[in-house]
Amino acid sequence: MTPVSYPRYRTPPRNRPSQGGQSPVTYVLLITVPALLAVAALRPR
Repeated sequence: MTPVSYPRYRTPPRNRPSQGGQSPVTYVLLITVPALLAVAALRPR
């Protein structure tokens, strides 16, 4: 019997966002910061 040689296992490369890609955290901050400022400005004094 001939020994079977398997190809060396390599992990697939991770899909990184391209240059200029925004992270989800950036979108959350872009939505929440103006909302918090508006709530603070419109709060009854």
